Amino acid sequence: MSWCDKLASTPTVGFTLDWHFVPSSAILQAFSTILDKLVQDNKQMFTVERQEPFNLTFTTYDGYQYSIEPSKVAVSFQHRLKVKHVSGGPPTMELLSIPTPFSKLLPIVANKLIEAALLLPGAPARTISRIGIVSTTLVAIDEVPPGIARFIKYIGRPWKGSVDNFNVQIVADLNKTTKWSDRCVHLLVKPEDREQVPAVQFDWQRTFSSGQPLTHDSLKDIMASAETASLKYLEELAEGSQFDEDLIRSTT
Repeated sequence: MSWCDKLASTPTVGFTLDWHFVPSSAILQAFSTILDKLVQDNKQMFTVERQEPFNLTFTTYDGYQYSIEPSKVAVSFQHRLKVKHVSGGPPTMELLSIPTPFSKLLPIVANKLIEAALLLPGAPARTISRIGIVSTTLVAIDEVPPGIARFIKYIGRPWKGSVDNFNVQIVADLNKTTKWSDRCVHLLVKPEDREQVPAVQFDWQRTFSSGQPLTHDSLKDIMASAETASLKYLEELAEGSQFDEDLIRSTT
């Protein structure tokens, strides 16, 4: 079981494509095959959060958010709540989304992204230059995996660990081949407001040396390889051997 499962992490998966400008009304029309299914008991089961000249964002009631821009398309999972009125009492909050482990959510979000990408206006002629897989975790600092705790301790060394709150972002290159290069954006936030839960976010990215075709078979291959590599890196972060000072000294 992944540490992301244990800590209720949520995924976002996205593609970066070549630029193509179409009106948001055309995007809505292209996505009608998805939206038409989002009806239950004669009720619309999605909301449109943003509709600008070339951008569209909508969220399903069960927590899947689609974001479309001229050069990007992404799908994320976010828990959704609604106010439920109760007879003779104060209203209560009802969870619309279903809590699901990260390792099960990730392939669901990935498949929804592939479906969405293939619906983009002009899709057959477009290419993909990058795929990103993001894990977002809200967790108290004393409950993070050992490797991440070691990372936090490591970056706090100049102050002898006496760091009350922080907002740290580190972009690191990971691997490189003739066909692609990998990097990860590491973001750790511990707010000053004690009522806010600290956030740990890892944005793993693979950038291709040449544009990849926007076809179903190509997207499935890209996604399968990216899921394997990103999950492996997330587990390496949880182990945290790269933040072991003895190991660091032995390699310098």
